[in-house]
Amino acid sequence: MSTPTETVGRLLAAAGLTVPENEIELLAAGYALQRAGVDALYAVPEARYADPALRFRADARMTDWSG
Repeated sequence: MSTPTETVGRLLAAAGLTVPENEIELLAAGYALQRAGVDALYAVPEARYADPALRFRADARMTDWSG
């Protein structure tokens, strides 16, 4: 198993980013918390197929909800 510093370094390299070692250490310090947050987003089974983005629809019509 790799350390957070190694993981962050590989992720940055895969993204084509060159980051100084001291910044990699700073990013690695918060990696576990960030990873847990991202994992939590996918842990809700009810939201698995939900569309997370609003879409502009040119054919949308206004609906009168007052009556």
